[in-house]
Amino acid sequence: MLIHLAVGYLALAIFAETWNGRMAMIGFAAGLVSEVLTGKGILGQIGITSPGGGVLVALFLTGFTVATTIGYYAVKLNKFEEAEPQNSAS
Repeated sequence: MLIHLAVGYLALAIFAETWNGRMAMIGFAAGLVSEVLTGKGILGQIGITSPGGGVLVALFLTGFTVATTIGYYAVKLNKFEEAEPQNSAS
């Protein structure tokens, strides 16, 4: 088995991203299979059966996504500013 350790887009290892994608597909398939077997949706399987619970999960995921996006761009901007050469007119 050939392991690629090359750095890809956004400095993420291609090997790690490949396995992350594979595990996500397995998790999605397992969720669908358990939904068919139990007759409950994904949220119902973990005990969230009220409509308000789904809204709370959606709000949490939205907040988490916004927070990670802001954090990513803050770190990226900080690295960009550190990489710029300082022009000193002495």
